[in-house]
Amino acid sequence: MTATGRRGHGSRLNTATRRVKDELVKSARRAYEIGLQTGDGGNLSGRVTGTDLIVIKASGVSFGECTPDNLVTVNLQGEIVHGERVPSRELFTHLAIYTARPEILGICHCHGPWSIACAEFYPQIRCISLHARSKIGPIPVLKVAGHGDLKVKKAVEALLAKCPGLKAFVQARHGIFAIAESVIRAEHHAELVEETAQIAWLVAMRKPPQVS
Repeated sequence: MTATGRRGHGSRLNTATRRVKDELVKSARRAYEIGLQTGDGGNLSGRVTGTDLIVIKASGVSFGECTPDNLVTVNLQGEIVHGERVPSRELFTHLAIYTARPEILGICHCHGPWSIACAEFYPQIRCISLHARSKIGPIPVLKVAGHGDLKVKKAVEALLAKCPGLKAFVQARHGIFAIAESVIRAEHHAELVEETAQIAWLVAMRKPPQVS
């Protein structure tokens, strides 16, 4: 490859990485502003199309504080390629998803209270609304303890192998993992999962009417 070709490749890569960073910041701000994720918890990531590069939120950074400059870029082996901060502790869960599902380009993980509450009692989040059924489909609950460790990684890999078209799941006592073809779409999926869990919980609270 000529020097010009190498510069051209680098320019395209930089442009693609910036696009992922911009989408991640936009999605993080939206999730924070609507209360989907509070404090400095949760994490988002996006894959740079056609590469093994993943841009992910740094550990300890609030969704509301994300900027293109404080995100971390890693490869599929978890090695830091660019960034001054430590990547999210959920990194290896994200990498397990990207490895198992190469078509996935965005992941949103957040600690939705309705989803965590439902996951305490049910094997999956009940999709009552037609919108949730058409946009998300089944939302299984992953009953495994831990934060992005090897046990969680293996459990996620087994779940994705069992449910190849999965768009979201909830890890018990931890929160939502929504996956999609972009970070923006993954965040939208996470919003819908939380809404779906709220509806399921409210319906479960109400006793069915007596029929005379």
